[in-house]
Amino acid sequence: MIRAARVGCIVCSFLIAICVALRWGGWWRVGEVWVSSTRYVAAEQLTGILLGANVLRLQTRGIADWIQRDPRVLDVTIRVRPLGKRVEVEIKEREPAVQVQLQGGATVWVDAEGVILEPGTTPVVVGARRDGARVSPEAVQAAWAVARLDPTVRERFPMFDISDPTNVIAKGDRSPTLFLGEIGQLGDRLAILEELWKRGLLAECATVDFRVSDEVILKRTR
Repeated sequence: MIRAARVGCIVCSFLIAICVALRWGGWWRVGEVWVSSTRYVAAEQLTGILLGANVLRLQTRGIADWIQRDPRVLDVTIRVRPLGKRVEVEIKEREPAVQVQLQGGATVWVDAEGVILEPGTTPVVVGARRDGARVSPEAVQAAWAVARLDPTVRERFPMFDISDPTNVIAKGDRSPTLFLGEIGQLGDRLAILEELWKRGLLAECATVDFRVSDEVILKRTR
């Protein structure tokens, strides 16, 4: 009985020593890192952090939280393969949806929720108000509505100013000035604009006012 107890103690001590060596030893380290294709997260920096780290002491939750501090990141999944000494990092980033020009002049790409992603070159609307790392959902919806316009109409009205959300204004060379009213109604107003354009009713107008409920006021050039 005493001998069996001694053997048991030796085995337990041996197992504990192995666990300590594996967890705190310097030889079981990450030897391979795979990172999914990314647009905004620096895969090289992430690989440098993970490569050589102790496999069993890796704090994946903390690393995932660090990556998700970037508002351009939607989700992070980290998988550790201890036997292969491999770490796999799958990152889901936001996708560019439309370009807007912020108040102040900078043009940026935003995603469908208005999160600012990267610099742009050709804004669909101008005067979008910035709120931290994003613009308002109304600004995104307005930009989408303008982007869907008939190309001929877009060419005649290259600038849609949404700096005043109570009265969106559009202008263009040799084209009437459009007073389109509330930003939330822009989609409906642009559908009417396209119909007026197709009928040739805008050719001699100086202004077109959509701000009066259920009416469109066409003011001709003198």
